[in-house]
Amino acid sequence: MSSSIPQQPPPKPVRIAPWRGPLHFLLLVVSAVISLALQFSYLLLVIGLFVWMCWQVCQITGSMAKTGILQWRIIPEFLKFGFMGVTWVLMLRPLRPRPKHAKVAIQITAATQPQLFELIHMLCWHLRAVPPAQVWLDTTISVRSSMFGGLYGILTGQTMLHVGLPVVSVITARELAGLLAHELSHNAGGIGTIFVHAVREMNAWFFRAVMERDEWEMKMREAPKKESEWRKMGRKIMRGWIWAAKIPFMVFALASRMTSAVTLWLITRSAERTGANVIGREMYERMRRKLSLLGSAWKSAEQEIQRGVIQHRLPENLSLLMARHVAAEAKTKASARAEAGELEKEEPKADGSRPRGEAIVAYLSHLQPAASVMRQFVDLSRQVTYFYYQHDLGLNLHEHRMVADEEVIHQNRREEEALLVIRRYFGGLAHPERAMCGLGSTPAGSTSRAELQRTIQHVREEIVVWGPQFKVALQEWNQAWQRRRDLEAAATLSLAGFTVSRMQFGTEDASPPSLRAEAARQRMVMEHMEGPLQERERVLESRFAAALGMLWWSDKSELNPWLRKRREELPAWVSIYEAMCGALPSFRELLTTFFAFQTLGAKFANTDDPSAFLTALQSVVPKMLNLVRQIMSTMDGAPYPFAEDGKTKSLNQHMLPAPLPEMPGVSMTSLDAASMRAIGLKMASQASECIAPYVDAFLSLYHRSFAWLAESAERVETHFMGSLSLGSATEILLPDEFTTQRLGMKSKSPDSIAAWKPPTA
Repeated sequence: MSSSIPQQPPPKPVRIAPWRGPLHFLLLVVSAVISLALQFSYLLLVIGLFVWMCWQVCQITGSMAKTGILQWRIIPEFLKFGFMGVTWVLMLRPLRPRPKHAKVAIQITAATQPQLFELIHMLCWHLRAVPPAQVWLDTTISVRSSMFGGLYGILTGQTMLHVGLPVVSVITARELAGLLAHELSHNAGGIGTIFVHAVREMNAWFFRAVMERDEWEMKMREAPKKESEWRKMGRKIMRGWIWAAKIPFMVFALASRMTSAVTLWLITRSAERTGANVIGREMYERMRRKLSLLGSAWKSAEQEIQRGVIQHRLPENLSLLMARHVAAEAKTKASARAEAGELEKEEPKADGSRPRGEAIVAYLSHLQPAASVMRQFVDLSRQVTYFYYQHDLGLNLHEHRMVADEEVIHQNRREEEALLVIRRYFGGLAHPERAMCGLGSTPAGSTSRAELQRTIQHVREEIVVWGPQFKVALQEWNQAWQRRRDLEAAATLSLAGFTVSRMQFGTEDASPPSLRAEAARQRMVMEHMEGPLQERERVLESRFAAALGMLWWSDKSELNPWLRKRREELPAWVSIYEAMCGALPSFRELLTTFFAFQTLGAKFANTDDPSAFLTALQSVVPKMLNLVRQIMSTMDGAPYPFAEDGKTKSLNQHMLPAPLPEMPGVSMTSLDAASMRAIGLKMASQASECIAPYVDAFLSLYHRSFAWLAESAERVETHFMGSLSLGSATEILLPDEFTTQRLGMKSKSPDSIAAWKPPTA
């Protein structure tokens, strides 16, 4: 929210729109008349073609009445008119009523958004323009004004304004004022406003009529799995026929664009100068660079949504999700330009003159986000996002979990090399966060290669039989763990005073006890499934151990150079893997608690009750520290043999070089709100500085060691026994797994910690 009250407008309006002379008005009128004339010309062409066809049919029927009906020369005439009739019907398609594609939007009023409407009306007063009749918020990546009712609304003169919430999330309040001035300047021409929108709307209508496709036409582009050659040829001919029928309309659309090119350029240039007159040329160019990144951000968001549909976990706020993509891409580009020494060259130079309309937006701070001009921006963006899923994408929200951007999986774990190796060797039957060690015994009866090969072959044959059923059981265990993580995070948020929907979790209410009780039930489900899972994992481990045993007990002359090098490093990697496997159950508990901690940290900037937030922190931070101590005690004495200095150090020293911090005792009765907020931020940053790198280091090293051993076992089996084929019934497991965010800890400032940086609004 702005800290200052908007200033009263000056006694006289400031002229921020450039002067438009009679030549500009004449160009508008001529362009609008030509565009309208081209539409009527095409309509007359279609009508004339229909009249000519009717006259030709009358001539043919008259000839048939004189010479007789059954004449061979009549057949080509019928075929010709049949072809022309179908072509004529296809030519009618651009002329049918074709409204704009309905986008999900929410209408706002001056009562619900007084600051935004005050800014719009102030700009309209200075522009001497009629304010828009309606203002809508949607999920598009633009701010645009149009006539109310499209082409039919040109006669009324009323306009409407559509504001894309992703745009609001990436610019500042002053830049929003410049962008609004840019769009509202189209309404500042008096009677010329009608012609401005007429030219824009008619050219947009031409383009839309040419490019849009019906659903049945889009299906023609999709080739069936089994399609005969003649049917394939028929599809191509029909698609070519449709395009050929549109060629006359394309000619008229191109003519309209060419005749309106100068007018459209003048309209755009005038709007840009208006925006620059309000906020300055330098700030206006910076805003345009931000908006240019929204296209790629939208594509990235679409990929997140597609993965979310598969995982039944959808981002709850598209605007903030795209804002983070824009921020990341802008930072990358700025770093690249700085390294190339082009940053100063690309930055626009200020000419020293102040913008003509600077006083209009002087009450808006340069660093104030545009979202602060709107009431409850986050809730509005979330609501529009839900509507987008339901109406634009046709998704049933009851089948999906709405998660914050911080909870969405940012990395596609199927692309991580270590996890690909693990899945490939075990055929998707080994969960990356479950231990494949300690369930069975190392082969001790016989270390001969023949015995080990029989063990491997026996397990290979068994996997084909029970592999698909085991995969389903492993997925159910993973889903129970995922649901437990969600419930623990929701309980922590509820304890901090945030609103949590009970419908997403199926609990009686959204109180912390109810959510934690449901999380305990999911933990019980995981514990009940441990026995059946370990029974089959024991079999998988026997094959794993036998393959590594073949590597260790085989003669060096029987191994290739790659395997001989692996054999030298085998003891070191086995010691790391065995030590970390013993601590894996405690580490899974740490992952669950850390997930709730991250989710809570993402909401820090929006908290209203510091005491509740501090209480929620105290429920997770001490638990995380105790779990880290428990994991370290389990791995006490385990060495890490790959230190950079060549000296062997402990595994605990490698993953946690600094000691764990001591959390301060807090008395709620003796602290005010500001002190509680400061203590909460300090506690969160201290915990994040040590826990986040530890979680990241543990997962990275564990997956690396697991993959190293799995790849070694795979290459040994291939070397001595050939490759394994599990059949089509057993495929790679793609569970909805948890991935920790890789947090940058180079700076000690809390603002540099990704998990605790206030979200960019």
